[in-house]
Amino acid sequence: MLHVLLADAELELVPESIASHPSVVVNARKRGKKTTRVLLDTNLHHAAMKDLEMGERRGRPDIVHFFLLLALDSILNQMGELRVYVHTRNNELILVDPLTRLPKNYPRFVGLMETLFNNGVVPSKEMPLLRLMPDYTFEKCLNSIPHDRTVVLSPTGKPVLPDRYFKEVRAENLLCVIGGFPEGDFLSNVYPLADEVISISDQTLTVWTVLSELLVNYENAIRR
Repeated sequence: MLHVLLADAELELVPESIASHPSVVVNARKRGKKTTRVLLDTNLHHAAMKDLEMGERRGRPDIVHFFLLLALDSILNQMGELRVYVHTRNNELILVDPLTRLPKNYPRFVGLMETLFNNGVVPSKEMPLLRLMPDYTFEKCLNSIPHDRTVVLSPTGKPVLPDRYFKEVRAENLLCVIGGFPEGDFLSNVYPLADEVISISDQTLTVWTVLSELLVNYENAIRR
């Protein structure tokens, strides 16, 4: 089984510190929502985020959207050999049922995530396809996810060829950690908690490219 954790994902509601900024107020008013109950999105709130700490990397729900769509639609997930999780910059853990079918339309996805953040579960407690768990540090996430080996993907890691790596690694439950941010490095204390840090390319890759390489090469490894 392959477990993939998107760590330090830039997914959060609008912080109180910028909730009164005009760009935030206008967007929230159009949608009939309170400013602190909408997702922070750099495409909509760029002007307000100039005054936000680490604003250059925050407000990227699109990364989570691409990540989850690719993972949940994958052959590996259809085989029952994949579990995915999202850990946010504010130390929340999103548990994702493998049967979840996310909206491919981005605005609908944003609305779904807002419901999740505000209610803690979607669509309901009786059928929790997505569940938001507060106060989950990266270390607590590791303790909650069943796995035998933790591997962090990083440009500074040991260079490997993913097809060979998955054939050689010995772990019934392998946990791969991918950064859920557009630039910079992990905010959490990720590296000391990893069994291994690897790099699959000498080029800078997007989150979804890294994930696609993991999914395809792991699938090929377990089929042979």
